[in-house]
Amino acid sequence: MFLLNKTKISKVFPSYFKNFDLPKEAKEQSIEVYRACSTRKIDRESFLNSYEQNGFNIEQGGDPNDPSQYSLSTYFRLKDIKRFVIINSRFQPPWTLAKGFTDPNCGVSCKTSEYKPRKDSHVDWWLYEDSTPWMSFMEVDYEEERNRISSGK
Repeated sequence: MFLLNKTKISKVFPSYFKNFDLPKEAKEQSIEVYRACSTRKIDRESFLNSYEQNGFNIEQGGDPNDPSQYSLSTYFRLKDIKRFVIINSRFQPPWTLAKGFTDPNCGVSCKTSEYKPRKDSHVDWWLYEDSTPWMSFMEVDYEEERNRISSGK
């Protein structure tokens, strides 16, 4: 079993991870997930965690002790990623849909609902410093993926 401690965190995570405690449910694991890419490319800029994406600031009204403020947001259900891009103005069409896995070599992850109340399929992924999460993803067409899922293939 993979246990995180402050020594390990200081060695592999970015320095701002000292601002919060990771949930005990977070572990190195592979979960199939989707990510919306605002740059319309599968690249570093589309795979920044929330803290870096917001210019090293906590989202307005956010709690600096909340681990989700520092994670890369992904979803394991397609319908939830669609809902996310509709709500978030940063993802106005066209946007790119990426499908892949939370790579254990890039960090630890867990379904958000495992550590706090949440009804959607959000997955928090806390990235190790200098990781390349986008390398575990490929571009997929939303409609083709939706049809694939509904046909059970």
